Amino acid sequence: MIQNKIETIIKLVMFALIVLLCIGIGFQYYISQPVDTKEVMCHKGKLIHRLGDDGSVYIKVKGVSCVFERGMIIIEEQL
Repeated sequence: MIQNKIETIIKLVMFALIVLLCIGIGFQYYISQPVDTKEVMCHKGKLIHRLGDDGSVYIKVKGVSCVFERGMIIIEEQL
């Protein structure tokens, strides 16, 4: 009787550990996905261009403005 309850508890604990392990592996997989940095972006009406390969430094392009509409960047020259 007691041994049967202990076996049931061990099975439930093992099941919970396996579920937590699977969730942890999936969570780690989605966190470790690389961030897609874009070469050119429109930010607050200004066109910015990525500087370097690391993707963390952008410079503002002078003389142009931009608008992001329907998945496209529309660039206009400022006079």
